[in-house]
Amino acid sequence: MNIFKVSVFFVCLVFPTSVFAQKMKAEDVLAKHLESIGTADIRVSIKTQIVVGDALVKFISPRNTDVQGRIVLASAAEKNFLGMSLNAIEYPQEKFSFDGKNAKVGFIKDGFRSKLGNFVVANDLLLEESLLGGTLSTSWALLDVAAKKPKLSFDGTKKIDGKEVYVLGYSPKGGGDVDIKLYFDKETFRHVRTEYKRTSSAAIGLRPEQSSRFSESRLKITEDFSDFKAEKGLTLPHNYRLFYSTIGQNGTTEIEWNFNLTEFSFNQNLAPNTFVIEATN
Repeated sequence: MNIFKVSVFFVCLVFPTSVFAQKMKAEDVLAKHLESIGTADIRVSIKTQIVVGDALVKFISPRNTDVQGRIVLASAAEKNFLGMSLNAIEYPQEKFSFDGKNAKVGFIKDGFRSKLGNFVVANDLLLEESLLGGTLSTSWALLDVAAKKPKLSFDGTKKIDGKEVYVLGYSPKGGGDVDIKLYFDKETFRHVRTEYKRTSSAAIGLRPEQSSRFSESRLKITEDFSDFKAEKGLTLPHNYRLFYSTIGQNGTTEIEWNFNLTEFSFNQNLAPNTFVIEATN
C-alpha cells in the first residue's frame, strides 16, 4: 500500500464519511419531499382534491369514551376544508376551512367550539398556511413556499417509532407563539408528522401564596401520517391521526382522532359553498 492510500485510509478511519458529506439543508429536504408526493407535472395537474374516510375519536382523559363518524377533506388551489360528522350528541361535528381570504372554525353545537377548534381559532395560520392535514390537500404548506414565504430551518434528525426522520422548523411569515416542527422519513422523505407546541406562563396571584398555587400550561398537538399509497400518480397517506394534549392548572386533557381514508377524488368540480362555514363568530 503506497503512502497516498495509507493516508486516505487513515483519514477515513479518523473522520466519518458524514464529515465530508454536504450538510443537509432545509431546501434539500423540501425538494426531496415534493418528489416523494409525485412528479412536478402531476402535482401541477391536480386542481382539486377530495378525501373521505372513517373517523374514530377517543376522549382519553379526563373521561374515556369513543365517538365514530366520517371525515371529508376538500381542497382547491389555496382553499381547504376539513369536516367531520360524528354520532355523538355532545360532539356531532367539526368544521375548519380557509376560503382563500379568511380562516373559519365552526361551532360543534349551540355556540360552542371543541378544544381543538378553540386552538385553531387562536392560531388560524394552521388553516391559512394549510398546515392542518398535511399533503391531504392541494394547498399543503410546502407545495408553494415561494408564495407563503415561511422560514424553514433544518433541525437535525430524530427517531419516531424506531425510524429516523429529518426535522424542519416551520415559522410563518407573520410569526406566532406556536412552535411548529415538520418530520420527514429519512429514506422516503414523506411527511410523517407535524408537531405544534405552546407553553403559557403561570398566572400571577394577588399575593405570593396565591401565585405558588398556579402552574404553567403546556399544549401539544401532533398529526401523524402513515400507510402511504399511490392515488392517480400521487403518493398520499391513508391513515391520519391527530392527538391533542394539554397539561396545566386544570389537569390533563387528551383526545385522539384516527382517520382511515378510503376514497380519493381529483379534479372534480366543487360547489362554491364548499369552503363556506356558517355561524363561525
